[in-house]
Amino acid sequence: MSAWLGFLRTHAQLWDEVEAQLRRDHGLTVARYDVLAHLDAAGGRLGLSDLAAAIVLSPSGLSKLLDRMVAAGLVRREPDPDDARSSFAQITDRGRTLVDQARTTHHALLQRRFGDALTGRDVADLTRIMGRLRSGPDKE
Repeated sequence: MSAWLGFLRTHAQLWDEVEAQLRRDHGLTVARYDVLAHLDAAGGRLGLSDLAAAIVLSPSGLSKLLDRMVAAGLVRREPDPDDARSSFAQITDRGRTLVDQARTTHHALLQRRFGDALTGRDVADLTRIMGRLRSGPDKE
């Protein structure tokens, strides 16, 4: 129970810190940053179902988020020429500039909170442990 509570408290604290930093420095929520970062890493464009799975949002949740991001000029939607029922999210130049700027300060925060506080072995252990928790005991 103490490990669970420690995980919850640490997650909440780190999430709040990341959210505050992204909002203050770049006017982004974590969700918007996550969308832009995934699109940028994928070369600028992803199918909506792939994007929803990558950022752990329901298709309707992603649709609402993308509506706001389209209105802000950060992304645009493009129909899939091979499937009329599908579409892509495409990062705009404005979105790419913003995610590049945000990535620098976001990574600096991660360095302070993880890299400066943990050894390389700690980070490797944490990565391994989180992977095991994510996959569950029946998937090992």
